[in-house]
Amino acid sequence: MILSILIPTYNRSVFLIKNLELLLGFMNQSAFKEQIEVIVSNNCAPDDTDSVVKKYIEENPSFKLHYFKQANNIGLEKNALFVLEQSKAAYVMYLGDDDFISFEYLEGVLKHVSSYKKTTVIIPAFYNIDLSGARLGLGRDHNFPNKIFPKGFKSCFINSHRGHQMSGLVLKQDGLLKEYKEKEVQNIYLFIYFVAYNCLRGDTYHFPEFPVQVTNPGQQSKDWTYGEDGLLNNVFNNYAKLELTKVQITKLQLVFYKKQPWRLWNYKKLSTKKFMQAFVKIWLVTNGTFLFKITFPLQVIWLKLYAELKTMIK
Repeated sequence: MILSILIPTYNRSVFLIKNLELLLGFMNQSAFKEQIEVIVSNNCAPDDTDSVVKKYIEENPSFKLHYFKQANNIGLEKNALFVLEQSKAAYVMYLGDDDFISFEYLEGVLKHVSSYKKTTVIIPAFYNIDLSGARLGLGRDHNFPNKIFPKGFKSCFINSHRGHQMSGLVLKQDGLLKEYKEKEVQNIYLFIYFVAYNCLRGDTYHFPEFPVQVTNPGQQSKDWTYGEDGLLNNVFNNYAKLELTKVQITKLQLVFYKKQPWRLWNYKKLSTKKFMQAFVKIWLVTNGTFLFKITFPLQVIWLKLYAELKTMIK
């Protein structure tokens, strides 16, 4: 088996069935049909996911679809680890239940991993769509060229922040779950760790040619929030567990904030007080390095001034 497509799902049966129908159509077109399977884990959703998926399996007996229903809601992280644990394929692709890949992306992934054996991670571009499927903006990595990055810290520095969006990520499965558990990583952004670890141990293929469609707004009934620190302590937990120097870990933490400063500035929309509380929470996060704590306030000021300068120039 070359590829397992992993779909941890919760409370979105309509989107899930649409996704399964697309994937079945792609598999029927592909010369790799026998080398692809789909693994779905229903995180004890209160909607009709269980009944509609079981009916779909009955109506499509040739579809290599493995379906599981959790007895209780085990949370996002454990559900994502559960589907990984069920796979026996060489590579896994994570996919949100309401996010959609193209046939061209799937075909390109399969051809690449069959030809380039050193590849341990493939990262797509993406753009947002609304609930009707209409495109919202250009998205991330629009018009970037496809590129292979040799294994090492440079690749990790350039690419690991892209692991915040799981859909379409392709990961070499061998040893991945074992590594995650042995390092005692534990957070809802586990895909950042998966990408960072795989960037360090093998080649990375940045494959933005066929972007993933990510539904926005996302899950209305999600059972998590951004808390009081934009979940940056969760993000930084991934970097803190890598076998890197403190300087390298600091660089990864700073570049992540640089790429996603909205994790702080969203609190400004609530109130100045909330913003200042979030600033302090992020500044003093447990998983931040000492060097991050020294540098972070300066980075916030510099990025804000730079953004204002760009606006003035325009």
